Amino acid sequence: MPIRNVAAPAAIIVVAASTAAASAAWRRPVHAPPLRVVRSARSDTGYRVVPLSAVGRIAGAVEFAGPAPSDSVTHPAVDGDVCGASLVDVSIVHAGPRLADAIVWVNGITAGKHLPVARRFDVIAHGCRFIPRVQAAIVGGTLDVRSADRVVHHTRLTRAGSGQMVAIIPETEAGEVVPVHPALAVPGLLELRCDRHPWMHGWVAVFADPYYAVTDPMGAFVVDSVPPGRYAVTAWHERFGTRTDSVTVSAGQIATVTLRYPAAAP
Repeated sequence: MPIRNVAAPAAIIVVAASTAAASAAWRRPVHAPPLRVVRSARSDTGYRVVPLSAVGRIAGAVEFAGPAPSDSVTHPAVDGDVCGASLVDVSIVHAGPRLADAIVWVNGITAGKHLPVARRFDVIAHGCRFIPRVQAAIVGGTLDVRSADRVVHHTRLTRAGSGQMVAIIPETEAGEVVPVHPALAVPGLLELRCDRHPWMHGWVAVFADPYYAVTDPMGAFVVDSVPPGRYAVTAWHERFGTRTDSVTVSAGQIATVTLRYPAAAP
């Protein structure tokens, strides 16, 4: 079936504030602390695009010590013909000690390079999982919630930490595309769940500036067009939490940094 756009007002229930019952139900503990550090000072003062006469680059990797914690196995009680009799909830993707799907950002840049051209970001319900599970986006963009499954999904977006609901998106058939404009209105971390399939879990980190990245399958990242200076660089992962190190960027040079997590609890 071809992808079809769904008018947002008819398809989305936008929630200005959680009711007490909903808030209690959805402020469930998560593995990692909220990504409050994404809401840096520049989200209040405003990021400015300025000409840059000299820039450098930050390249690095995110690693963890010890064995990787085990993923959980779910046995779906509904929609087994689409979701499967069992599925692995993969929250840690790694190549040896290198950690994929970690969000990395540079702290303290209030003015610099242009914002990303792309302003539409996708999350797809496929095989009763959110794909991608983790992504980063820029403030002012639009999150398109899609379904590739021939089952009913009720995708719930909340702001991590506060539990405030942003939207509930009912998807009733494969091929639906629902644009959610309020999702990326402010910086912070969005948590995605499905009311019908509670093991479905995803994250969208929303930034006010363009100095961020998500580690690739080999655990590597690059942040370019960085003004010279010394910066704190932070990584966030849903199971390992946050890790910060510092790096000095020189004009025309590549500064390297490896952010290492200690061994995780079983």
